[in-house]
Amino acid sequence: MVKRATIGDVAADAGVSTATVSRVLNGGAVTEAAATRVWEAVARLEYTPNALTKGVFAGRSSTIGVVIRDLSSPFYLDLIRGIDEVAAANDSLVMLANTFRRVDREVAQVRTMDEQRVRGVIVTTGEATDGRTRRMAENDTPCVIVARTVPDAPPGMHSISLDNAEAGRLMAVHLAGCGRSSIGVVTSGRRPSQIQRTAGLRLALADMGLPLPKDAVTVAETEEEVSDAVGALLARGRVRGEPLDAIVCTTGRLTVAVHTALTARGIAIPGDIAFMTMDDFPWAGALGITVIAQPSYQMGLRAGELVVDRPSGSVELVFAPALVARTSCGERQKA
Repeated sequence: MVKRATIGDVAADAGVSTATVSRVLNGGAVTEAAATRVWEAVARLEYTPNALTKGVFAGRSSTIGVVIRDLSSPFYLDLIRGIDEVAAANDSLVMLANTFRRVDREVAQVRTMDEQRVRGVIVTTGEATDGRTRRMAENDTPCVIVARTVPDAPPGMHSISLDNAEAGRLMAVHLAGCGRSSIGVVTSGRRPSQIQRTAGLRLALADMGLPLPKDAVTVAETEEEVSDAVGALLARGRVRGEPLDAIVCTTGRLTVAVHTALTARGIAIPGDIAFMTMDDFPWAGALGITVIAQPSYQMGLRAGELVVDRPSGSVELVFAPALVARTSCGERQKA
C-alpha cells in the first residue's frame, strides 16, 4: 500500500519549510521560485491537502450543512440538486441530514452542524431550531431557512419560500375553470405553508362564490392517515347531498397516497372527481396529474448562493408557483 504524502514530504521534496508549503497552498506570498518547487513536489507526490487541518486553522470547514425534514417529498430532491451544484462550484461538499419529520432530530442535527463548524447551514426545519440558527448567524455562520419566513431575522439569517397563498389561488381558479365547485382538501398539518395554501384556496373560491367550509379540509400527518381523510371527505359530501367533484392535496409528500385512496375506491380521475396536488415529479406527467409546481431547483441554487456569497443583512426571497395543467381536472374534456 502506497503511503499518503504529507505536507512534510512536500516540504522535503521541494527543499522548503512546511510553513512555505502552507503559504503556497493557501495563496500566501512566497517567491515565484519557491512556489514553482512546491507545486512540482505536489504533482510528483500526488499530495492531497488535509481539509480537516485546513478547517482547524480557518475556524470552520468548507462543508455546507443541509437539514431536510423528509426526503420522501419530491420538493426536496431538486432543492438538494441546486444546493449541490453551488457547493461543487465553490469547492464545498454538502453534508446532508434527514430528520424524518421528528423535532428532536431537527434540533440535534442543527446542533451537530454547528459543532462541525460548517461553512453555512440550509434547513427546512420548524421553529424549534430557530434559536440555534439565530446564534449561528450572529456568530458569522450563514443560515438559510427554506419553506418559511423568519420574523425579525438577524443579519446572516436568510429565508427562501414560496408564495403559498398564490399557490392556493391558482388551484382555485383552475378548478373553477374546469367546472368544479364542490372541493375537498387534504393537508398535512399546521406548517405555515399548508395553512397559507389552504387560506389562498379558500379566499379565491369565496371570491368566485364557492365557499370552502372548515369540514371540507382534512388533515393527514402521515401516508397511513390519508385513506381515512379521503373517506371522511367523500362521506361528508354524501351526507350533505353535495358530492365532491374535486380533491386538492396541499403537499407533494402525500400525492401518491391520496391518488391511491381515490383509485382504490373505484373513483375515476377526472371522470368522477378531479385531482390536483403540489409539486411536480417525473411520473406526474405519465398519470396526467395537474400540479402547482415550485421552482425547487432555483430555490436550491439561491440557498447555496446565500451561503457562499454571504450578503450583508437578512435576505428574504419569495418565489412564484406555476400551474402545470394536464388532464386530472378534466382539462381535456373541457377542451
